[in-house]
Amino acid sequence: MDQRRLFLFLTLCFLLLIMFGPKPKPVENPDANDAAEQVVGDNDDQAGEAAFADTDSQAKEEAPAADQVEAVTLDETKADLEYVTLGSVDPDSPYRMAVTLTNQGAALRRLELSSPRFRDVHDRSGYLGHLELTPVDAGGLRVQSLVAGTPAALAGIEVGDRILSFTAGDEQTSLESAKQLREATSKLKPKQTITLQVARGDEAPVDREITLARRPLEVIRPEIENVLMRTDELPQPVDSPPSFLFTFEQLGQERLPTAEELKRRAQQAREDGDEPAAELAELPGVELTTSNWEISQRDETSVTFVKRLPKYGLEVEKRYRLQAVPPEEQGNNNYPGYDLTLDTAVRNLGEQDIKLRYRLDGPNGLPLEGWWYAHKVGREWTVGIRDVISRHVSKSVPEQFGASTITEGETDVIQGNPLAYAGIDAQYFSVMMLPKKARVEDLWIDELRCVSLTPKPKARSNDGRFANVTCRLISQPQELAAGESLEHSYEIFAGPKRPDLLENYHASESTSYGLSDLMYYGWFSSVSRLMLWILHVFYGLVGNYGIAIIMLTMLVRGCLFPLSRKQAQSMAKMQELRPEMEKIKEKYKNDLQKQSQAQQELYRKHQINPLAGCLPLFIQMPIFLGLYRALMVDVELRQAPLLGDSIRWCSNLAAPDMLYDWSWFMPDWVNSAESFLVGLGPYLNVLPLVTAGLFLLQQKMFMTEPANEQMAMQQNIMKYMMLVMGLLFFKVAAGLCIYFIASSVWAIVERKMLPKPTPSTSLATASGPSPSTSPARSSKRESPPRKRNKKKKKR
Repeated sequence: MDQRRLFLFLTLCFLLLIMFGPKPKPVENPDANDAAEQVVGDNDDQAGEAAFADTDSQAKEEAPAADQVEAVTLDETKADLEYVTLGSVDPDSPYRMAVTLTNQGAALRRLELSSPRFRDVHDRSGYLGHLELTPVDAGGLRVQSLVAGTPAALAGIEVGDRILSFTAGDEQTSLESAKQLREATSKLKPKQTITLQVARGDEAPVDREITLARRPLEVIRPEIENVLMRTDELPQPVDSPPSFLFTFEQLGQERLPTAEELKRRAQQAREDGDEPAAELAELPGVELTTSNWEISQRDETSVTFVKRLPKYGLEVEKRYRLQAVPPEEQGNNNYPGYDLTLDTAVRNLGEQDIKLRYRLDGPNGLPLEGWWYAHKVGREWTVGIRDVISRHVSKSVPEQFGASTITEGETDVIQGNPLAYAGIDAQYFSVMMLPKKARVEDLWIDELRCVSLTPKPKARSNDGRFANVTCRLISQPQELAAGESLEHSYEIFAGPKRPDLLENYHASESTSYGLSDLMYYGWFSSVSRLMLWILHVFYGLVGNYGIAIIMLTMLVRGCLFPLSRKQAQSMAKMQELRPEMEKIKEKYKNDLQKQSQAQQELYRKHQINPLAGCLPLFIQMPIFLGLYRALMVDVELRQAPLLGDSIRWCSNLAAPDMLYDWSWFMPDWVNSAESFLVGLGPYLNVLPLVTAGLFLLQQKMFMTEPANEQMAMQQNIMKYMMLVMGLLFFKVAAGLCIYFIASSVWAIVERKMLPKPTPSTSLATASGPSPSTSPARSSKRESPPRKRNKKKKKR
């Protein structure tokens, strides 16, 4: 029994190490060209950089003095702030997403998925639509953006309308700020009806009745909304730049400092006792990331932005194109419709050649869902909720850069290696940029940098896991002749990490560099895939993942029943040998070697393996870990309810069950979920408590009475260990708790139904009289031979 308890203790420690400990680093291709990865510097200055601020005056001071490119006569484009939407959030539309773009920087502000399978799991209030409201002098709030398929669009609201008042029930409220409407709708639920008083032009105001809906999942959104999800008050100003900003790293002889120069300057500043200077945002006279671009063309599926730079004689064009799903593929969830194409073009309209390098920032503002409970599986030792992932030609697996590592400025610059894809990876969703090159070996991007758009966290803070990070692509130097143009296109995948869907996306049609590599299950990967396959088969039969998990548990426990039976018999035999074991311990209490030899001799005599009872635990460990990894990776379990989506409890089997919101009275160190063991999060979860209670009940039912103080102490330690396990499991997925509960109930029923050892299978008959056999029983067994001897004497 001591060996079994020791093995159980070590197994629990190993499970905790696997679940909450570091991950193994990937094995790189031995033929990889390591020289291609030049360490140009850590991005310490990029942590919290104002990468999108207007810094023309500073750029003039910092940029190297050199001959300027001769300017030509070009009209600089001037435009007002404007929003453009592509696609729809209507599930019946031919689009898998809706995209909101802004002409400020010609960038992407918001990306929403249209499938009802992907809704916001945190915000369950009524959804009206993101209207980008702004106050106007005429009164009310003017609508600047409207996505097709939203409740506001279905009610007939259009861009340019003014919303004057809001009515819910019998109370009418005049609107003076967008915050009023946002707070009012946050108190309502989906399917509730509201009335908006809307004015259009010089027409008389009309009342429009709107039925609110469930908020769609936004794969990209302004970062300030992610921060407000974690805290009611902003701890500091939050930068919320749009995604896919484009500017130049070099034009002619003017260039921004390289990563190596930034590192050297930062090191010199620290040696002088000064703060490192922030990285320059743009070259003087460029302002591509902060100014408003001209919209030259737009339709339902595409929009084109144009910006002219008279100082350099250049015209820059960015075009976004959204793909529609064919009608015959509407029901195919794995059809590759989760992509957006970005076309970039730089035209030299001047009379001189010009040397240039462009800079393209990747996506940012991915959702922070599960910030208080998510435990993401990653290839790096320190991963966050959102990490940078890139794949280069010389690498056998993708490289992952954790958010906290990027925020600390400890990532290297990858240089001189053809890029297959790069982007931001979240737990269940990813946004990846795939250069549409003729050959994957073509070198478009010279540098890939990991950039943090979040200030460096304070010491002993866990905020680095939640940092808003992005990847920055620096192109190869190009000599652009007068009258020529440089055109590059990128395919942008933005959707769920579904294996069959990811198989459709490859770098330059090369199957060796596909997005399937984003699916990483960690250790016991083959077991995880097998568990998921069986789970999906059961789901296809019953239509409920909670019941499917119970069926999977019954299948696993049924296959292990023969081993469980042997385990119970082994424990019964060990219990019979306990008196002899105590005698051996007492006899050789001062000689541990002889004590161990005597115990092993006793085991051999009675044909007992003391570790045989641990075999079912050993076999179940990879199954448990495989299922745990599967729940952390498989997007199908996200938003899968146990009872129904209409109630909050167990509405997401990939998250804790969230029975009751206790954040209103719990202290911050509990709600924040950052403190070890006591950081429980903002919800009371009941399934982990039931799981821990069943563990304790099993111990109480099946543990024998302690024969000495040492055994009593061991049993108490195991009880406390189960309490600690209950705290550690408090934030695990509800699906995993259902597996544990079903497995524990099976074990209790199985142990109760197993027959007790019969005399024919007991130690006394199997191996002769045991040392613990009573004299009375020995005399009864020997009495028949004595009677036969007496009869022989009479004869």
